[in-house]
Amino acid sequence: MKKPANKRLSSSELSFFCMQIAMILKSGILISDGIDWMYDDMKEGNVKNALCSLKTRLSEKVPLSNAMKDTGYFPSYIVNMTQIGDVTGKLEEVMIALSEYYDRDEFLKGKIKNSIFYPAMLFVMMSLVIILLVTKIFPIFEGMLEELGAASNDSSFLVSFSNGIMAGRVVMLSVIIIMALILLIFIFNRTENGKNIQNRFLSNFILTKSIMKKITAYRFSSVMSLLLSSGMSIDSSVDLLLDIIEEPVLKEKMQMCKKSMNSGECFLNSINELSLFSSIHMQMLNMGQRTGEMDVVMKKLTNIYENEADQAINNSVALIEPVLVGVLSVVIGIILISVMLPLMNIMSSIG
Repeated sequence: MKKPANKRLSSSELSFFCMQIAMILKSGILISDGIDWMYDDMKEGNVKNALCSLKTRLSEKVPLSNAMKDTGYFPSYIVNMTQIGDVTGKLEEVMIALSEYYDRDEFLKGKIKNSIFYPAMLFVMMSLVIILLVTKIFPIFEGMLEELGAASNDSSFLVSFSNGIMAGRVVMLSVIIIMALILLIFIFNRTENGKNIQNRFLSNFILTKSIMKKITAYRFSSVMSLLLSSGMSIDSSVDLLLDIIEEPVLKEKMQMCKKSMNSGECFLNSINELSLFSSIHMQMLNMGQRTGEMDVVMKKLTNIYENEADQAINNSVALIEPVLVGVLSVVIGIILISVMLPLMNIMSSIG
């Protein structure tokens, strides 16, 4: 069956789907019957389309994980985790954990989008003010100043005003270029290559490196917690994580980890070499391995890094907003002063 293109379920839709499946399993209803009920109750949309495809495949007695894979609506991670749940007999627990995972993922994505939205809107509004000044207001003053300058017989004011107009036009052109670049980046980021490049850039950019490190640690511990709690060994979890992870930075780190483990290093030493976790968190992992509760520790670290990433994003937004307002206000102020001052000087000289 050919997979449909560009219709993967969102994190919120995946969370909803997993929770519904968990409820179906808990009630003892056959999954095929439960999918039928879900389909009948669902309004038109992406989830209903996915359920329609699932119904068709399940009616052919295909296992749930294979049916999900064949539809093309589900990412490889949820497909593999469903298969693990089937094999280990813990599908209900896995579905609940997946629902929580995608809930957290949706919250984090929403947090990042909201943190960018206000500064972006502020930049757009201030940019529009600059464009309005240069294209509509300044030409009016320019005509007035030429008449007043001729009356005052002082060309220095006209030169000063012309410099102000030129500065305003340069700023306006810069703003237009920046806005065009932002639009191009937004469009490019909708592609897979664009997302990968953006992820690598943010992971290495000095102002966002710390935040991205916390997000990477959160995602790693979240997935590992889910894999380990499903009954998989650490080695098998690392292997599967390599196959299903799509984020380039995390995938690269996992490849380094696997290479280190293949050379004889234990899991903890391999993870420690990545500088992903702090020393105190590495101690927690060490204790988790000794006590056989690595999945519990990973879940604890998931909560810790989720909170740290959330706080880091809030702090960055709190810093960006006043800086952006200050910079744009100074730019607009300089433009206005460079135009208004010559006008006031000419008027005073005539008077």
